[in-house]
Amino acid sequence: MKIYRNVSEIKRKETLGRRLSLLGLGILFVGLLASFVPSWFPPSADPAVTVSAPVQFLQQYWTWISFAALPLGFLCASFGSYYVNRFARRRWPGMKTVARPDEVVERNMKGFDDKYAYFVWSLPANQVLVGPSGVMVLALRSDRGKVTVQGDKWKEPFSFGRFFTVFAREGVGNPAQELDEQMRKLRAVIEQAPLPTGEAAKVPIEPVAVFLNPEMQITLENPSVAVLRVDQLKDYVRKRAREVKVPPATMRAVTDYLASQCEHEGVMATAAATT
Repeated sequence: MKIYRNVSEIKRKETLGRRLSLLGLGILFVGLLASFVPSWFPPSADPAVTVSAPVQFLQQYWTWISFAALPLGFLCASFGSYYVNRFARRRWPGMKTVARPDEVVERNMKGFDDKYAYFVWSLPANQVLVGPSGVMVLALRSDRGKVTVQGDKWKEPFSFGRFFTVFAREGVGNPAQELDEQMRKLRAVIEQAPLPTGEAAKVPIEPVAVFLNPEMQITLENPSVAVLRVDQLKDYVRKRAREVKVPPATMRAVTDYLASQCEHEGVMATAAATT
């Protein structure tokens, strides 16, 4: 399996995420310190006592600083967590090594031959798997907890665990909507491929939501998209290859064209292990 990974974009967003997380925590700490101003620098009743301009500023505006730091720090930390969860390596339950989400997917698809190609942050859709059955657009989720999927509705029940880990969580959101938008963008790219008239429109594009954390409990009720654990992905892809037949020449042309679209600085093409 060939892998086309936008390494420069991954590193850039990982760095951005870590900086935003630290900035958010720093802002929250400043807000905490500001709340102690009345105790540390109480206004003097003696008009003869003078204080420096910075102290006067803190005495006058400490409430504004403290209250403004809370939402601002929260936003920075949340955006930082969003990027860190998607682009940074970390340890996963049941794994002895650290890995990014895309590397977890790669390891679980070990054994695929060169008929398959995995595009990571290098196309208009974030995670794309191309193979004999067509194109799959993947939405990766890494949180643990519980999620219920009813049609195109995704629900996470409230828990104190979610509340106290708000900064560290990615959030499930609605993968179906996310995938729909990415599929439209990818379809527009594939329609530009050098294929016979009408062939590009016949290339199947399938949405798949993939949960990477084995501790996530999933309840499914007629989901509108395929919902899998990462260890189920390989068997699902092989099953679809038996069920959906696309001319090999068409898929080779699509793969080559998509590969040509990500030939820019920062994208590295590698071959995954086949055993």
